[in-house]
Amino acid sequence: MSVLAKLLELTAATSQDRDGEDEIVMSRVGGVQFFPTSGTVSMREGTTEELDIFVPIFGGDVQLALHEIDRGSGMPASLVGTVSLKADEAGRGKVRKQFHGAGALYELTYVVN
Repeated sequence: MSVLAKLLELTAATSQDRDGEDEIVMSRVGGVQFFPTSGTVSMREGTTEELDIFVPIFGGDVQLALHEIDRGSGMPASLVGTVSLKADEAGRGKVRKQFHGAGALYELTYVVN
């Protein structure tokens, strides 16, 4: 049986790039990028990106990864962190988890139904 997590918002608490603007992408761990559907999203410290994304949770949980991409630098994407969305979070209302690493901190808000 699967349940759905609805991703509501992503907030940049601390950006990684020195210029203050991160180019980010989100995917399932080991999977295909799903946010944004192509390219990257630019986020600055203190900004929030509204989301309306449904992620199925099979087998109890799903792992999401957030990466920061340094376009034009020749450097590989930096893993900001991973979070686990769990089926047993259904009915708890809004849940907040943090992607933390590579000098950045992002907070994901979602609900599980």
